[in-house]
Amino acid sequence: MDRLSSFLLRRLRHVQRREIRRLAVRNGLLMMTTAIIDGLVVGRYVPAFDPSHLAGEVDQDRQWIRDRLAAFFIDLPQDTSGRADLLSAAPVWPAQLRRRLPTGNGADDGALAYAVRVVAEAGEVLGIKTMATVLLLAAAIEESGVELRDLVSFLRQPAGVFSVQVSVEGFERALPHLVEETAFVPFGPYVGMAADFSFMDELWRYVEGQAKRVFLQIPVAQTYRPSRSSMRAQLLWALAQGSPVLAVAETHQGVPDQVDLTSDVRLTGGGISVTLLANLLEAVYGSDSVSRHDRLIAVIDAGALTLDDLAIAIRPGRPILSSIEALAGLAVHNREERHSEKDKDNAASSRRLITEHPSGRSASSSQDRDAGGETSSSSGKRRSKAQPTGAEVIQPVPADAGTPGEGSPPLLVETLTGYGGAKEWALGLKSDLVDYLNGDLAWSHMSTKLLLSGPPGTGKTTFARAMCNSLRIPLVVTSVSTWLQGEYLSAVLDRMANTFAEARARAPCILFVDEIDGIGQRVSASREYADYWNACVNKLLELLDGAVKSEGVIVVGATNRPNEIDEAIRRSGRLETHIEIPRPDIPALAGILAHHLSADLNVIVEAEAQKGARP
Repeated sequence: MDRLSSFLLRRLRHVQRREIRRLAVRNGLLMMTTAIIDGLVVGRYVPAFDPSHLAGEVDQDRQWIRDRLAAFFIDLPQDTSGRADLLSAAPVWPAQLRRRLPTGNGADDGALAYAVRVVAEAGEVLGIKTMATVLLLAAAIEESGVELRDLVSFLRQPAGVFSVQVSVEGFERALPHLVEETAFVPFGPYVGMAADFSFMDELWRYVEGQAKRVFLQIPVAQTYRPSRSSMRAQLLWALAQGSPVLAVAETHQGVPDQVDLTSDVRLTGGGISVTLLANLLEAVYGSDSVSRHDRLIAVIDAGALTLDDLAIAIRPGRPILSSIEALAGLAVHNREERHSEKDKDNAASSRRLITEHPSGRSASSSQDRDAGGETSSSSGKRRSKAQPTGAEVIQPVPADAGTPGEGSPPLLVETLTGYGGAKEWALGLKSDLVDYLNGDLAWSHMSTKLLLSGPPGTGKTTFARAMCNSLRIPLVVTSVSTWLQGEYLSAVLDRMANTFAEARARAPCILFVDEIDGIGQRVSASREYADYWNACVNKLLELLDGAVKSEGVIVVGATNRPNEIDEAIRRSGRLETHIEIPRPDIPALAGILAHHLSADLNVIVEAEAQKGARP
């Protein structure tokens, strides 16, 4: 193993064990004391248990601590603010290990230091993917000719821009996870914000009980790659705020040009090699074991492996020979599977072109062009039929409906009570809509996007129906839960896009999105399922932001929990107008009853008047 790889792996172990010791102190397994060394007062760890239970065999003592004191290596539960929940039950000491303060000096110091070391090793979890990511990073640093001191210097500076391209499946997520979930990268801890739109105005954030340095992660995968204008806005935001920028690529698409041209550090590395496999196995099993099996390692098709394959094959406690055999088998399986998929795709393409009628081939080519990015009204309608949006279209009630004596009058914004600012907004929009239809007012000068919030039962859906009748335009009703019924992420994003396309086809109209808080909030890319939820939020931002023309579509989002909506959705140009509907007071309740009773109310009033007129 080369010096750089060895150094970075030692640092990874060091920071892991340091965090374990700190956690053990918080939970009461270790204690902090002070000692005077060469006239300096220094702190040191000592065990809070009796170290005489340890036998002096490292492997045996590690397992002994894991079997009896595992509860002391677990973080305490956290409350809603991210702080430790002090009301939770603390770890309980086993009866045979009652807490006893260590005493004595001289010869006892060696036993105390050994106990602290074993505690740190017992709590250490060997993350194979994390170790492999460190080795890939070391190889990229060596291959790119970047000095480690220069890399650290740029990390210390504000607004450093870093681009890393390593052709290994899973690396694009693994590197941000290494940055965020460990203290491996200096000058942290870090929290990454990955999105197509900048939405943070902070240099640090208080996350999980501690202040973390914010860095902007640029999405590189084609599915989440931002547009050029959005990319420029992101970089300007990061540079202005002094936040670092990180772009990680694992495919041939590479790092976006705007990031690559402004990078302070560019790291480029190849895929998984036999050398990397040997280094990883050495870190787990030792150099002697690797040297005994170097011939078996050398014949592995390492380039066909992924980071997940490494984690599946190499597991602590498993014999090295079993791990090598598993790696070789996974490499062969992956290579055969990729060839098989390629052959199937080629065969399907050839079969379609041979068997189709010439007119059918033309239609297929047209559909392929539409899927490739060309847009037309006909392709939008065809896509909507192929994948239904689940939206309901409601037409305005005729103006002469609900005549006296034949039931309740139609819902109109003008007759609603208890809606306050929402009613004023709708009436102003009604006036603007008339000017827009007459050509006297541009759509961009109108307030056409509204976030409506309030407790359940306050009439948010009723308000949308009343707007439909008052403005005399169709109402397209959907919800986030309807969008999420798509089986895969691509189907969910298609439902969202097709819903907006359906609304544009009926313009002018109202698009009412219920339960809009269900779209979630964007989180760090290393979080579980982050790519799914970040993609959903980013897609909604794109649809609301005017990147897809939405002239003629009034968007109303409704929620019971406005604080759980990503703040970028409420930025200028999106659902920037936020109106809360309060619970109805006495006058509002009277107006609601009057509307629903309608003609029956006149009968009741007349009956009461007749009773009052009797002698």
